[in-house]
Amino acid sequence: MTYDPHDTRRIPVGTQVIALNGEVLGTVREIHAHYLLIDQPGRHLDLDVPVHAIREYTGDALHLSINREATTEVDHEETVHRHVDDAPAPEA
Repeated sequence: MTYDPHDTRRIPVGTQVIALNGEVLGTVREIHAHYLLIDQPGRHLDLDVPVHAIREYTGDALHLSINREATTEVDHEETVHRHVDDAPAPEA
């Protein structure tokens, strides 16, 4: 079993993400050990949110202990390419 202190394995992709001030930031695009990527509808950039900023998961929304200003915007196209480039080569 993988160590998951923030219990991120129970958070489904597509879950709505709400900042501390009540602003809806978007939806969970990807879940990683130390951060989440949040899809911002209508925007090219995703938000990188550290998992330690998770305040509560209610089953239909993920509530954060931070506001948008404390997140980092990342280019989701570069993120996709990074994952593809980092993937192990197929065995021959």
